[in-house]
Amino acid sequence: MKNRITRNVSLENGEVIQKEFRNLKAKNKQCSILITDRRLIIYTFGSELSKGKRVKRQVMNEIDLRSIHRFEYFYEIQARSVVYRLFGLIMFLAGLILAYLTVIQKFPFGLVQSTLSMAFAFGFCGLLVVLGISIVFSTVKVLIMSMKSGLEEKTSLLFYPTKENELCRRYIAGKIHAY
Repeated sequence: MKNRITRNVSLENGEVIQKEFRNLKAKNKQCSILITDRRLIIYTFGSELSKGKRVKRQVMNEIDLRSIHRFEYFYEIQARSVVYRLFGLIMFLAGLILAYLTVIQKFPFGLVQSTLSMAFAFGFCGLLVVLGISIVFSTVKVLIMSMKSGLEEKTSLLFYPTKENELCRRYIAGKIHAY
């Protein structure tokens, strides 16, 4: 399948393309969305988990705009893993310990006698402290779009919050709620 959806979709008589979003930044996937006056066509290509194995999959969903009865979009803030945060905490503590050793003149990398080398040592320790704290408190923000049409058909996509993804979300919401 090609990345341009218009080449892979045959339009019905009288059906008009409203908007095409070609390269949306989805999480671990490529995503393209085509909106006509009757249908919403979503093409995704990327890796997914299937029976415990990672496979590359191409999926094209065609959803009638009038059949969508539930459309949700929200931001989810995901915290980093415990190992990642533990690494940040270790960096933070190492920076504090090295700063303390510099103050009492027991710096482990040799004798810190001059003012310039002492300023360099404090700068290095400060950098370790700031990086450690930022790693401990860092999070990932994800935009989740899910829609339900028919009885059991549910489409859910994970996007990075970019301007193009926001524009796509607003445009789809406007087209769905117009009916």
